[in-house]
Amino acid sequence: MLKLGAFFALVATVAVLAFVLFVWPTRWRYDHMTVDGNIVVVRIDRMNGLADMLVPDEGWVPVEAPVDSTGGAVPTGI
Repeated sequence: MLKLGAFFALVATVAVLAFVLFVWPTRWRYDHMTVDGNIVVVRIDRMNGLADMLVPDEGWVPVEAPVDSTGGAVPTGI
């Protein structure tokens, strides 16, 4: 049987591990960018790197990279 101190250490370790896995870091990293002179909120998915911008009356809309003249996507900085 676990002693009381060992039990509390185990509970504390499980709580910290659960916090690290499920709360920090969160799935989204928030940033901003300028579109047509307006600053819009951007969220970037930490799991796959895809970005969405918050558009009034539409909600979260995917941010698409512009296409260059050869048909390939141009990397953009946010």
